[in-house]
Amino acid sequence: MEKERHRGTSRLQFSKEEQMQAVRAGQPERSHSPLLHQGIHAAHAQLHHQAAEANEDENSAVQAALTADDMQEEAFRAAAHAGKAPKRHNARWQQKRAIRQEYASAKSSRSPANHIAPAPKVAANAVPKAENIKKRLRQTFARHPTAWAVLALAALLLAVMSSLQSCTPLAQSVLESIVIGTYPAEEADVKAAESAYADMERQLKEEMSNYARNHPEYDEVQVDADEIWHDPYVLIAIISACFDGQDWTLETAMPVLDKYFKLQYIVTESVTRETRYRTETEQRYNPEIERMETVTVRVPYAYTVCHVRLENKNLSHLPVVSMSHHTMGMYALYMATHGNMEGIFHGNPYAVPLKAPMLYDIPDETLASSPTFAALMAEAEKYIGYPYVWGGASPETSFDCSGFVSYVFTNSGVYNTGRLGAKGLRSLCRNIPAAQAEPGDVVFFEGTMGDGVDGITHCGIYVGNGMMIHSGSPIGYANLNDAYWKSHFHSFGRMPGL
Repeated sequence: MEKERHRGTSRLQFSKEEQMQAVRAGQPERSHSPLLHQGIHAAHAQLHHQAAEANEDENSAVQAALTADDMQEEAFRAAAHAGKAPKRHNARWQQKRAIRQEYASAKSSRSPANHIAPAPKVAANAVPKAENIKKRLRQTFARHPTAWAVLALAALLLAVMSSLQSCTPLAQSVLESIVIGTYPAEEADVKAAESAYADMERQLKEEMSNYARNHPEYDEVQVDADEIWHDPYVLIAIISACFDGQDWTLETAMPVLDKYFKLQYIVTESVTRETRYRTETEQRYNPEIERMETVTVRVPYAYTVCHVRLENKNLSHLPVVSMSHHTMGMYALYMATHGNMEGIFHGNPYAVPLKAPMLYDIPDETLASSPTFAALMAEAEKYIGYPYVWGGASPETSFDCSGFVSYVFTNSGVYNTGRLGAKGLRSLCRNIPAAQAEPGDVVFFEGTMGDGVDGITHCGIYVGNGMMIHSGSPIGYANLNDAYWKSHFHSFGRMPGL
């Protein structure tokens, strides 16, 4: 048998006209959120409490927060004008705002003119964009009064991560994060971009289904294809991050769609050529019997088999390998807010909705019993509510599971792990029987990424009482007694330093 192999990579091409046809037809259906106005009031109270109580050491950052507060007030008025916004206690709010302005003014007057602390980068950049963002928010809430419920959810998710002294988008004051985290596109363009990408995927499915018909030059075609899918919120977060918060439309976003489609889906051909034999009969003269007879013979022929492999790289895994540190931080922020358009992809089975982080109060006696564990938790709880971001390993980019554990152990001063994956973290730990697990131990899981990924695939930090803190979706607490975690449990491990 003779075999010859040739390998190549094929990327499917789609015309721009095909991608953009019919994606703008009609006005998009408006989505609704189930949140009640009580959530809005709670979120708003939290915002103002933080602005009033924060240690406002950097005057320019304070002014950025107050500017963002002005935007919120205008948005409230726009929603109220539409007849759907919750009522405000204006006198009380104005009193608080006046106090904050006086405080900021007093600090400014005490600071030497030639010695002003530098503003956080994103806060400073937010102010020049204030008018455009204000206009966009005013239009959004005028058209969709129920969007306030979405904003309330985003505010509650982001409230735990607010800080006027940080230079990461995720850790800006809540109002700034919400403003910056709004998709810089109209709802129609957001839906159109998702529709265009989904249409590219449909064409890819058809290509895989009809590969043998479209390639008659092969005797046989064998297709091994991953499922074709993506989370639409991930797609729109990627587009918005690539535009760095600047306005985009379907037309201007098409190069980003093309780029990430080619990164996500890889089609590889492997052609095998073999020499095979078939059985035939023919008439031959047999001299021994002096007449013709029928004989069976083996006839060689060439046979080609095309092995087609379609790999889905998972769209949410691509930012870490394709974006700068800054752009990945913007992507993380859009994933934390869903662009303040939560529910826009309602009905899409792959659209993962925002979830509030699970909260849990670690008993004071548990924290008091171990200063090392208390130091871990003081660092870990700073990031509750941050979104899960594949490959993320810092507050600027948010975290994946191992990035979160690595960062918390290293930056709490307990033990410098460096940046390790879940398997690497397990290799640092000594094995601990489940019955002997203590707060601060790392808990490991397997099989959380599907059957195709073997070994340890997830980790978190045990906090006692059957609970852990981990980078889920978003970062928060989880109960280890839940059926899911019990079914994927691998082991406990204890880090050096504990």
